[in-house]
Amino acid sequence: MGGFPIIVTVLYLVVSAIAVTMSWRRARSARHAPDGVHQEAVRRTTRWRWAGVIVGLVLGAGVAASDPLELGALLAAPVFGLSVLVSVLVSESRVAPPRGATRSAAVEVRTVGDYLPRRLGWAVAVAAAGLTALLTVTTATGGPDDFGNPGRALKLHCPPTTSEGHGPWPGSFYSIPLAVLALLGLVTAYVVLRSIVRRPRLGSTGDLVRMDDLLRRRAARAVAGAGGILVGLPLAGVCATASWTLLATACGPAWGKPVGWFLLAVLPAVIAFTAWCTTAVLVPEKPTADEAGA
Repeated sequence: MGGFPIIVTVLYLVVSAIAVTMSWRRARSARHAPDGVHQEAVRRTTRWRWAGVIVGLVLGAGVAASDPLELGALLAAPVFGLSVLVSVLVSESRVAPPRGATRSAAVEVRTVGDYLPRRLGWAVAVAAAGLTALLTVTTATGGPDDFGNPGRALKLHCPPTTSEGHGPWPGSFYSIPLAVLALLGLVTAYVVLRSIVRRPRLGSTGDLVRMDDLLRRRAARAVAGAGGILVGLPLAGVCATASWTLLATACGPAWGKPVGWFLLAVLPAVIAFTAWCTTAVLVPEKPTADEAGA
């Protein structure tokens, strides 16, 4: 969808590489597991998480390269986010509950809010609302391009008799498939968060309960990060494309240029948000002293 989304993608890949390096370094220095049960749970969930990341990158690259009109490039991030969400769901189902003839259970009420990082969760909600609002406007103002593709160009009437057409424009050609995939991803994120809350405890001792809560928080943080990537990178692409088109017009509504500059101004914040979400997926939360058994 133009030059700006290419820049956004390059920045995203750079941020991903930095986050991968941070994750590798932290994994080398992490020696916090107090027992075999927790070690096995960490290994199992980490393997599935990275499997989801790798599969998501492969599928996202394939989707991005599959469409000459660059719809695939816009849908690559939601595909990646969905892959990570599915991997977290599978990893939670593979965390083994305690075995043995005698078991104990505590009566407790766990909620999604106990494990979901609040600031990141609110940031994802704001980004999703911003993407929804922006796509609503671009869909309403989009028109067909020169090849008849609906909602792929911005058509402007310039007094007295001339007109302009600019594209690509993130109208219905792009917004409808993106909205469907993003909605599917957010519903999947909710299902995964519920599975994180409901799975059985690793054990009933104080140390195991603390480490089990850490595993849940790590998983919930990865879910929030995947949801953020799912909406954040498309939001960056839509902001970049819409601002580029609005600023390139010679005529049009009075709000066109101010909105174009506004979208361009918020683009760095959207990229920074996506970087934050990428780190949340790739870099596990560090245990506190109590959780590490110190």
